Amino acid sequence: MDDNAIALQPATLAAIEAVQRALRLARDAASSTEVHAKAGRDVVTNADVAAETVIRQVLTDLTGLPVVGEEHGGQVPADGSAYWLVDPICGTRNYASGAPLWSVNVALAAGDAVTASVVGDASTLQVHVAERGHGAFVLRDAGLARLATSQDSRTILIEDGKASGDRRSLAAGFAAAVIQADRWDFRSFGSTMSLASIAAGRASGYVAFWLDSAVHAAAGSLLVTEAGGTVSDITGDPWQLESDAILATANESLHADMLSLIAASQV
Repeated sequence: MDDNAIALQPATLAAIEAVQRALRLARDAASSTEVHAKAGRDVVTNADVAAETVIRQVLTDLTGLPVVGEEHGGQVPADGSAYWLVDPICGTRNYASGAPLWSVNVALAAGDAVTASVVGDASTLQVHVAERGHGAFVLRDAGLARLATSQDSRTILIEDGKASGDRRSLAAGFAAAVIQADRWDFRSFGSTMSLASIAAGRASGYVAFWLDSAVHAAAGSLLVTEAGGTVSDITGDPWQLESDAILATANESLHADMLSLIAASQV
């Protein structure tokens, strides 16, 4: 099928509109936004709040579905009906520091499944979109271009995710194991925009050792699987919205390698 002939669902189109507006808002506000402390080392900016407000308005106006967001919260429907997961700026520390390593994440979920997702990548100014069972794409002026994972970059992205205790020690041990293996390049972006990089073939693998909410990784997880990649938690079990960590790789072989390194790094 011609990718340009693919008809995205109305809800997906609404999410694209919301992400594009939030990307523009955050970019325009980057030089003047105020930074405030949150719990621990976390920070939040006025742009985070404003971007989520815009996203909520667009999604509510165009779909009427409830929203669960990083900044304004919300309730997951108890009956398993559809709702939105929103992280308006994933990588706020980078954003506040003037580094374009952040993303806008919007995912449509129903029950335990992510059914559609849109990720705006500030590093490339590209919008990535996925629908379950239909593939993953990047928006181009000429239409949709299909995404496919690749291990050719040989780049592994690692985030401690503000893990603590044994989980932080595991993250440190895994990072050391990747470096000592001398098979891959090692990077840390501090944002789940890394998942869009996996889906687009710009990176080979990504591990986040702590996630405090599904808003961070839900959208990117669907991008990776629909682009042909493999996603699990860090034990190898299927990744779920309740998972507190994520491992995403270009293929099953690399996934097995990463799980072996994680297992060998256990405290």
